[in-house]
Amino acid sequence: MKASSILGMLRVWSLPMSLSSVLLGGAIALFVRFNAYTLLLALIATLLLHTGTNVLNDANDVSQGIDRPGCATALYREHPVLKGELAVHKAYMISGITISSGLILGAYISYITSPVVFLFELIGALMLASYNGPLANFKAHGFGELDVSLVFGPPLVMGGFAAAAGGIVSLNVLLISLLPSMIMMSVIYSNNYRDRISDSEAGVRSFAIMTQKYGYKIYVSFILAVYAIQAAYIVLGLLPLYSLLTLLTIPYSIKLFRMFRSNTLDIDSKTGILFTIYNVLLVAGVFISIIF
Repeated sequence: MKASSILGMLRVWSLPMSLSSVLLGGAIALFVRFNAYTLLLALIATLLLHTGTNVLNDANDVSQGIDRPGCATALYREHPVLKGELAVHKAYMISGITISSGLILGAYISYITSPVVFLFELIGALMLASYNGPLANFKAHGFGELDVSLVFGPPLVMGGFAAAAGGIVSLNVLLISLLPSMIMMSVIYSNNYRDRISDSEAGVRSFAIMTQKYGYKIYVSFILAVYAIQAAYIVLGLLPLYSLLTLLTIPYSIKLFRMFRSNTLDIDSKTGILFTIYNVLLVAGVFISIIF
């Protein structure tokens, strides 16, 4: 299998998103107590779980007849499972091994910190495995977008915080984790909006299909809401003033709005870049506030 096929199957462009959410939680932990070793382990476990669920998602879409030759997904990235370069059963095997490895590492982190770390990891893994199977198929019934967007918020951010802070949980961190969740809603919504024709033909009733008449407004609203809610958090003291560094992403967000309207094929990966940059700038804002 070609290197490009492997990278496409793993969706390498998406991996910095989950890592940045865990880093956000780790950065907030600096205000209480911080363990770089357990945070590093949490990042590795997250990477294993994310790559495993990406492969699982491709295998499920092919086996369910959702991804077919000529579908939008196959046009903008390599899809070795669809092309037959990797058999579906082998994709399931790779996914199972990778996800299991992530869970085992998460169990070890919990052993040296607190069971709450594994709880967050397990919740995230179960929710991702319920997006389009095998545990459930939230996507087919209009809840897939909410499912994925929540995973990239509370479980990852609070999991990163708990791993770095020795098992501590915080309501403030939960509230902050909703910011990346809302951007992720735009990421997964744009993905399913682009795929709405092939998904509909396969009998899928995603939220993007049910609301396609208002697609642009929904996509834009979730991104704009992030800036508004962040401003409220700063006023309430939940985030430092330096977190306004995230405003540097506004020009790119405006560019994304135009791209969504023009039906750009890789709009989901482009929105994923916003997700990662926003989180990184939020982390930078936290670091600067600690230094000064």
